[in-house]
Amino acid sequence: MTAETEIRAQLDRWFAGWSPGQTPFDAEGMRPLFAEGEIRVIDDFGDRVVTIDSFDGYVATWNPVMAGFADWAIRPHETPRIETSGDLAVVTFVFVGEGRTKTGDAVSAAQHVTQAWRRQGGTWVIVGEHITSDDPKKFGG
Repeated sequence: MTAETEIRAQLDRWFAGWSPGQTPFDAEGMRPLFAEGEIRVIDDFGDRVVTIDSFDGYVATWNPVMAGFADWAIRPHETPRIETSGDLAVVTFVFVGEGRTKTGDAVSAAQHVTQAWRRQGGTWVIVGEHITSDDPKKFGG
């Protein structure tokens, strides 16, 4: 299996983790997708920039946010681009998300994503993630 194929399979798991549908979201299920120890995550969520430096921080940040959703799913707008060099890779894509809050409000989002991946113990894992919001209408959302 090529590095790109392995990363794409892991990326499919990331999309599935962020697409719980009507099942309560739990970021903990994505732990195997992230490097052990230190990671770097930057996301311009809402009116602030969120920075996270561990997977425990990832769970502590996103589980409470997603608890407000009754339904949520994301999908790539186009096929994610994967570039590899040895045991390192960069993945870039735009995703569109749609769902509704527990109060019944419809929500849509579009975000540009850049992820840094590293082969760790024979498995490709995320070591960094940068996400920037955009207007979902630009992407059909």
